[in-house]
Parts: sequence; C-alpha cells; structure tokens
Amino acid sequence: MCVLCGELISSFHWTDGSDGYRSDENLRGSNAVISANENARERKRARLKRVGLLNQILAFYGLKIGDWQGAKFVLCDKKGQSVIVNDLGDLWDKAQNLAKKKMDVLDSNLLAFLNQHTQATR
Repeated sequence: MCVLCGELISSFHWTDGSDGYRSDENLRGSNAVISANENARERKRARLKRVGLLNQILAFYGLKIGDWQGAKFVLCDKKGQSVIVNDLGDLWDKAQNLAKKKMDVLDSNLLAFLNQHTQATR
C-alpha cells in the first residue's frame, strides 16, 4: 500500500501486457488487478521503455512524462505544472490540456520532428 495515496494494487491497462512479457489471460478484463510482485521486473522494464518512447513524442509539445511508483505517470510542462495520469488512455486528453494545443498524430511537423530525433539518437 502506498502511504500517500492509499492504493493497494495498480489497475491493469491493456498496454501493460503488450511489451513482450507473458501476461496471464485472466488479467485482460477491464477491472483486473495485478499483484505487486508478479513479473515486476519485466513490467518495470516495459513501462520505462514506454515512458522513453512517450517522451520522444511529448518533447515536440514541450511536455515530459515520468513513471510514478509503477502505478501512474506524472506529466509535466516546462513551466513546472504537472498532472497525474492514470494510464495511456488518460494521457492524451491531459497532455492536450497541459500543452494547450490540439495533438494530431499525423501533423507533418510532429512527424518531421520524430524522424529527425530518431536519426540523431541512432
């Protein structure tokens, strides 16, 4: 249990089981829960990889996301404002509100930024 927020177990979002580690089919329900130690290392590795990829995209909008206790995310802007994000389904609406911009995945400027950024990191 987290002393600050009182959460016992994190909820299972569909993206939590999609990064290469085996997940139990019983956890696919919308209200499924996972225990704290079940595949913890693999989940943490996949979650941090997801955070890195999200930061590449969010950098275009001046935002940054970080993992918080392996249960939620913290989304921040360059001015120091931050908001807690429950899962990836919750991210994009809160990111648009924080950035005060509409986000379009097909924006040519975003695609050029991502293309340039991925070439620079290789």
